[in-house]
Amino acid sequence: MSLVRRIAEIPKPVLTMLALAFVAALWVLDYVTGPDFSPLIFYVVPVVLVVWFGGRWSGILVSVVAAFAWFFADYLTGRHEQLPRAILYWNGLEKLIFFLLLAQILATLKSALERERHARQEFLERELVIAEQVQEHLFPQRAPRMDTLECAGVCRPARGVSGDYYDFLPLEDGRMGLAVGDVSGKGLSAALLMASLQGSLRSLAAADGARVDEIVADVNRQLCSLTEPNRFVTLFFGIYDDRRRELSCVNAGHNAPMLLRAGTDGASPERLRSGGTVLGFFPEAGWRAEWLSLAPGDLLVAVTDGVLEAENAAGEEFGELRLAEVLAASRSLSAADLCRAVLSRVAEFLGGLPAADDLTVVVARGLPARR
Repeated sequence: MSLVRRIAEIPKPVLTMLALAFVAALWVLDYVTGPDFSPLIFYVVPVVLVVWFGGRWSGILVSVVAAFAWFFADYLTGRHEQLPRAILYWNGLEKLIFFLLLAQILATLKSALERERHARQEFLERELVIAEQVQEHLFPQRAPRMDTLECAGVCRPARGVSGDYYDFLPLEDGRMGLAVGDVSGKGLSAALLMASLQGSLRSLAAADGARVDEIVADVNRQLCSLTEPNRFVTLFFGIYDDRRRELSCVNAGHNAPMLLRAGTDGASPERLRSGGTVLGFFPEAGWRAEWLSLAPGDLLVAVTDGVLEAENAAGEEFGELRLAEVLAASRSLSAADLCRAVLSRVAEFLGGLPAADDLTVVVARGLPARR
């Protein structure tokens, strides 16, 4: 396959000139070796290569040259001196017709294969567009209105559809579920697992009195029964009580969200690490929840590893330090504007390079109680 790729990378004019040079060299060899040398397969090789990699008209040019080279080699070496001149010319015409038919058949075959490939590509692109549209509606269109918390999130897929997941789940009694996750892998397979994760989490979180550690354990058991052994999910999940200003949360192997307390400079934010391992590996694994209060001005920010591991041209990662600097400098912005500020800083850091992984940012800010 590497040889085929190298031939395909040769510019078409250069490939045509190389083929003509090969035919000329073959003609010399054919002439020198005399009537005992059979050159047919060798004349066919440059014709096939040029038609397939250089195009129909380049192939026809090489076909004509190869036919005449073969004919004149026969003529000059006297291979057919016993034949009538008309038969000799007929044999030459036969060679020309053979090569032209070969070139036409190969060109037609390649065109048919190209049309089939383009049709499959267009079909996959249409399917991908539909998948993108479906996934856009899986993400929350707006955060639930809370009296003491402002939330926003954004996801920018690297490949049309995303394996990243974030959600705001409206629950009863003034509570809201907040989730940020990352499915291993990319593309449609990761997006399908992301949709499965969302469905499981939404159904389980709606159960009355369910605790976050129990919900995560139940989600894990479902994922273990649905996924292949090499698939896993990282997840940060919390339930916020609007009346108590309290967040109970579990970190299942996800990048530790940052908590910037009001009145601090934000240079050394708290990290929410309590929880346990990733989801999808161990059906009977358990997780430990933690509880924290979110006062007015407190800022909770969760991202996926596409943000932290974004690499610029120098091979440097964006990292937690740069993220903390952005948050400290932009903490007065609204939750939605802060999400955009983080992604804008990542894009600036990449310097025009495309992101290698999905980028997801979720922000929750404590508000003064509405009267």
